Amino acid sequence: MLANAENVDLLRENYLLQIDLGAKVELLTKDDLSARWPWMNVDDIEMGCYGYENEGWFDPFLLLKALKIKCHFMGVNYVVGEVTDFHASPFIMVSSSGGESQRPPVLCKPLRSATISLPNQMNISISFNSVVNAAGPWAAHVAELAEIGSENLPLRLPVEPRYRQIFVVRPKNTLSHIESHYPLPGLDMPFMIDHNRLFIERRDLSGEFIVYSDNPKFDSLNNNCNKQNSVNHEFFHEYIQPLLCKRIPGFKDAEVTSGWISICDYNTWDQNLIIGSHPLHTNMYFCNGSSGHGTQHAIAIGKSISELIAFQQYKTFDLVRFSFDRLFSNQTVNEVNCF
Repeated sequence: MLANAENVDLLRENYLLQIDLGAKVELLTKDDLSARWPWMNVDDIEMGCYGYENEGWFDPFLLLKALKIKCHFMGVNYVVGEVTDFHASPFIMVSSSGGESQRPPVLCKPLRSATISLPNQMNISISFNSVVNAAGPWAAHVAELAEIGSENLPLRLPVEPRYRQIFVVRPKNTLSHIESHYPLPGLDMPFMIDHNRLFIERRDLSGEFIVYSDNPKFDSLNNNCNKQNSVNHEFFHEYIQPLLCKRIPGFKDAEVTSGWISICDYNTWDQNLIIGSHPLHTNMYFCNGSSGHGTQHAIAIGKSISELIAFQQYKTFDLVRFSFDRLFSNQTVNEVNCF
């Protein structure tokens, strides 16, 4: 994580918090950064924070595949289809959220079934006692099917799709020493987050690098790219490559070899998870709005929501402050420098 003069104090504060929580990190001055990674241009950098232990990556698709196989083994029945409607009980009941929060009991008509449209155009109905909204970027639409965000329940689920263009680049290594006295990054290159929200990651031993930005100023351009269903090379050359070359001058001749569009369930309220039951539809549980961290948090989210359904309270992690209730009380759970 790199910081310029404007946000170096914030980097120090975050470093102290990480140290207090047991993270293996160290602060590096401009000279330290230049000495350790001579391929990096640090002209506008004041300080960096480097995690030297317990860092790594995993393949999200393989994790998802492994979880689905395990669920099949444990008896889960997957139905391929699209939820098109929810149906509530005709009877008014008194419902309580148990130990999830300090909510009073409410009178409600709990949701009891969902209409599912199958690929063969047939519709089926699935009955349930509890339903979990884990629809990712389309969670708000699923909630609207249960009238969450309607005239009766006007406070909508503030989750929407956000698109990111991910580029894979390879430097041609054609620059002369006159054009650039900077070497190319080696195998010791860490995952880098620039102060302008540029992400750079070495792709194993392939000689390629993954580059992208989640800067909000690019949101409209990224959303337009989704309509084309492919990355926009002009966007890379106009916006991303100048940032990349400024930080790693040896990438001046880098070319895009591939890319893809990533989509996340972005919480427009405070960019943090919304988990737990709805205050009135108390048997609809949310697992939404991780804002790009869903894969990392998925297993912990699944465990926590299972505990909430089974015991009406969290057992392992206390996630009450991340409930839907914070929208009603106009509260946010904000983090700084969380990407």
